[in-house]
Amino acid sequence: MNAVEASDQIYLFLEDNLQIKEGYSDFSGKRSLHNKKNNKKYYLYSNHGETVVKTVKYKPMEIIEVVPSGNEQIIFYSDSNCNISFVKSKIHSVLTPDQIADKVEKHPMLRSFVFMLFSSLIIFGILRFREYNFININLSLGYKKTCNYKVNFLFPKKIRNKFSMKTNKLSLLVHAYWVRIPLRDIYEHYLNTSDINVPIFVKVLNNGINYYYNFKERTKDKYSKKHFIFNTRSIRVFKSDVEMYVRKSITGQYVIVVSSIMSKVIVLKEKLAYFLTLFKPKREIYDIYFEKFAQGASESGFELFKYAIKSNRNSIYILDKDNENFYQLKRKYPKNLFAKNSVSAFYYIFLARSFISSDLVSHLQRRLYDNDKLFKKKILSINKKVFLQHGPSLATNIFERGYFNRKVPIAPDYIIVNSKFERDLFINNTSYNSRQLLMTGIPNMDLYANERDSKKEEITFMLTWRPWDLTGKIEEGSYLGRYFQFFNMIENEEFYKDKKITIILHPKSKIILQEQFPDIYNEKKHLFYEGDIKDKLLESKILITDYSSVCYYGFCGGANIIFYWEDKELGEREYGAPNILQENIAFGDIVNKFKDLNKAIQKNFYSNQLDKYKEKFNNLIEFHEGGNTRNTYNYLNELVLNKRGK
Repeated sequence: MNAVEASDQIYLFLEDNLQIKEGYSDFSGKRSLHNKKNNKKYYLYSNHGETVVKTVKYKPMEIIEVVPSGNEQIIFYSDSNCNISFVKSKIHSVLTPDQIADKVEKHPMLRSFVFMLFSSLIIFGILRFREYNFININLSLGYKKTCNYKVNFLFPKKIRNKFSMKTNKLSLLVHAYWVRIPLRDIYEHYLNTSDINVPIFVKVLNNGINYYYNFKERTKDKYSKKHFIFNTRSIRVFKSDVEMYVRKSITGQYVIVVSSIMSKVIVLKEKLAYFLTLFKPKREIYDIYFEKFAQGASESGFELFKYAIKSNRNSIYILDKDNENFYQLKRKYPKNLFAKNSVSAFYYIFLARSFISSDLVSHLQRRLYDNDKLFKKKILSINKKVFLQHGPSLATNIFERGYFNRKVPIAPDYIIVNSKFERDLFINNTSYNSRQLLMTGIPNMDLYANERDSKKEEITFMLTWRPWDLTGKIEEGSYLGRYFQFFNMIENEEFYKDKKITIILHPKSKIILQEQFPDIYNEKKHLFYEGDIKDKLLESKILITDYSSVCYYGFCGGANIIFYWEDKELGEREYGAPNILQENIAFGDIVNKFKDLNKAIQKNFYSNQLDKYKEKFNNLIEFHEGGNTRNTYNYLNELVLNKRGK
């Protein structure tokens, strides 16, 4: 039965404005359905919530009526015991109202336990259903649910069905189950899909269609930041270079995580540091600065740290020991700069009052994907996580891709923005308010403003990475293909013979080129720049890019920007939303066909930045004259860091 269209039809149980008719109610005696959760079963009651309404007119699992409400519907049906029930759901493109009601009836009741043992993931507990008119039950793994494992029960279906509606502790034991999942299987799945996070689902096999439910510890688990802390121990997959553990999503769903191998020495260092903090009388006094993966010292995090250390000796910078400048910087800041995963770094992290970085706080973890319960507890206890931004959020539409979700524990508490234009994007597309959006400008922008008038001679070609272009094909229109078009142009055109050319390739594309096309890589590798991107942006007369946020840094540093947008429509389709950076606000010449790129480069090489482009840029980046670092620190120090409370 399909949902009916809204009309003047008179319904059996529902009035206008989603009100249950007089004489009926829900369990609490309320008649309004506005706040009812989607895809959850509710009983219809009479006598102000005292008596469940039963029916003899309708057969078990027969739809009584479907009431449309915008893009949603209220489905009234007779359940397996002939109780009149209802469910509120969105109008589904695949499932009919009958199937939606059936799926709700078959929703499993869970109490589960998970742990790693040797080379397996062991899952056991209680798995109960209201009724058992289905073929079988599996646990399915992965977003595409391609890995399936049979659920083993202690008792046969016939016995479990007799106890399906009994909920005393002894009766629940009838529904005991267990599942063993070899970690080697998950490893093979990882090799085939590159999925780092592998969610677990309960799969109910039916004759017509299969139903999937999020696999949780408890049926009633819902959104909670406390789920963030849960982890099993991490165990290495035999004869592999990965470890695995199980975490929970913020909704409580179990997720298997594939991570890198971590030395046990690091674990001991962290525990020692945590123990030492217990003897610290004044806790939570340090401001921790870092950058992406704690591997660099060249962006906003380090710029702000250098300014902060002048007046605040409790400013701490965390840097990977493998950074080429680590020992030089350690000599300069011996009491304030520490190696990532050292005892000292852990010690100051546990005593932090704030985390300030151009990336998310998770980049301070022992490894990128980590089962670090101590660190996660620290993140939950801090409400001064400041995001300086890696680059302005004014290129691709990152808001439509789920960035800046404040329900996620690692989400920043404060974000530095560059203009009213950018601030309004955050306000309109996220749950951040104006008090959490600090209009002081990205500190790193100062580096480019200070070098704006220096001599510029280089032509830089840098396209942003396409997450969907993973095949490594060197063909027309591919990511690597565009670079080879550029190689051919500069090799064949006389104009470029005496010009300094910088070609910056995304690290992932470099790996693909090395592994799949070694001969071509060895032939061209002398053309690829390997140093700090910032250094080349500061020397660029022209920056050719597509929709990378580096265009903002390049223009601020004095470069002419050429937007090469031949793939723009494809990119927007793949990202699922139009870019924020469009023609009406673009602050450089736009080239839509590669054949026109050479002409645009020669024109811009001998031109200064046009006033019309400066005007557009100034509207997007209001703070571009230097002073962002000072203003950001002063604002944070006065209105954020020294506020009362954690």
